[in-house]
Amino acid sequence: MTDLAIAPTEMLARSWWRALATLALGAVAGCALGIIARLWMRLISDDPEFTWSGTIFIVGGFTVFGLGQSIVAVARRRPRRRWKLTIVRTLGVITMLPLFVAAGGQMMPTVVGGGLALSRTEWHRITRLVWSLVAAAPVLLVGSTLVDSFGWSLQAAAGFALMLAVYATIIAATRFTFAAQRDSARMSRRSKYALIALVVVLAAIVVVASTGLG
Repeated sequence: MTDLAIAPTEMLARSWWRALATLALGAVAGCALGIIARLWMRLISDDPEFTWSGTIFIVGGFTVFGLGQSIVAVARRRPRRRWKLTIVRTLGVITMLPLFVAAGGQMMPTVVGGGLALSRTEWHRITRLVWSLVAAAPVLLVGSTLVDSFGWSLQAAAGFALMLAVYATIIAATRFTFAAQRDSARMSRRSKYALIALVVVLAAIVVVASTGLG
């Protein structure tokens, strides 16, 4: 009887330690990715000088992002009511916002579109293809900007490759937030199309505002 009483306590303790480890790993990974992202920004900048305040903000934003996605990952391990997990997933979306401040705003369609295309495997192929195209547009835009700035050089190639690595990692992390919840509820086709239209419009506004074309 004693062993049976202790077992649930040990399982609960292990669950808490596992959750804490996941949260710590998410924060550290986000911080590391932020440092890499800052180095990438320095690599592609015409003026490589940087401020500590800007660097701390960028690295801090990525740390918040990593922690937020790890919180959603922990929440998905246990069966929860739909509304509770929806709140946690909303938190995951909110923690993405620091990534889209200033020049990072033009990459929002890449993160959102790529995250949905990767994680929503239950959607129709055409829907996922549309999201993939939305994700690809800013990548091509930044790539063309690098060529305009540095020509067909090693620096431009390195900047483009590092950008792909950084944002591929970000997109992979967002799967915890964007993946469907494990229940029978499904978004209607009309709602999907409305959501696509809304995000495309918002993405266009963000890209135009970020690149100074408006």
